[in-house]
Amino acid sequence: TVCKKVSKTTVLYKASSVKLSKTSYTYNGKTQKPKVVIKNSKGKALTEGKDYTVKYPKGMKNPGTYTVTVTFKGSYSGKKTLTFTIAPKAPTLKVKAGAKKATLSWNKQTGASGYVVYMATSKNGKYKKIATVKSGKVSYTKTGLAKGKTYYFKVAAYTTSGGKTINSAYSSVKNIKVK
Repeated sequence: TVCKKVSKTTVLYKASSVKLSKTSYTYNGKTQKPKVVIKNSKGKALTEGKDYTVKYPKGMKNPGTYTVTVTFKGSYSGKKTLTFTIAPKAPTLKVKAGAKKATLSWNKQTGASGYVVYMATSKNGKYKKIATVKSGKVSYTKTGLAKGKTYYFKVAAYTTSGGKTINSAYSSVKNIKVK
């Protein structure tokens, strides 16, 4: 700029796409680490180490929300935070019929804050939430059911992290005919 002479011009395309390769996982007992994928406005991938660095949080194993920080460097500047979740594993449900009641039980899931129980009157019918069970309990009894009628149940584990609720997949549907 002092001698008013330009010896070389390089066009830098802005980093327009900053994403994680995957934003949700299911607990599997192992560390889960998504890749950071950054492309410029022309669709060319930026290079980690040269154009940016990535800082992952500790853990990334148990159910919860995790924040990854991307810090741009070299010809780029700024920071970007990205989040991903690890949901609890789906519980395995067991159901026993009783006199006008159904007793449900399931296996405890690592990192679960609690469980949500659903019921329907047909396998593909509309499931209604009938109970939320806190973390320490792994059973629930539904009373007041009609004798001789068949009911369908499923359960999901959940965890709360960063003010958000993260649900597992549903268990397999189990049905019983009330005694």
